[in-house]
Amino acid sequence: MERSIERIIEHKLSDLERKLEFLINTKEKLSWTISELQRENAELKLANNKLKEESRELKKKSGSLEKDFNKSKTFAKIVTSKLTPTSGIAELKDSVERYIQEIDKCIELLEDTL
Repeated sequence: MERSIERIIEHKLSDLERKLEFLINTKEKLSWTISELQRENAELKLANNKLKEESRELKKKSGSLEKDFNKSKTFAKIVTSKLTPTSGIAELKDSVERYIQEIDKCIELLEDTL
């Protein structure tokens, strides 16, 4: 009888050890997974912040380009207002050519800064 009780106790201890080992292994795997997910989360937060900053910069550039576009509408009005009944097409062409050269210089300067 005593032997059977000892066997039962040994069997239960053995089961308990296996369950404990399983729990320890599971805990280690979950700890590793948590670490990996935290690292990935930190990387994604950095990437998200970079994208937000890039978005802000693009919005600023967009606003600047929009203002420049509106200035080009004004440019057409200036050219039209420069026309006088006595001025000729040649004078207008010269004025437009000077404006184009100035714009080309501005474009080159902008390309150099980018």
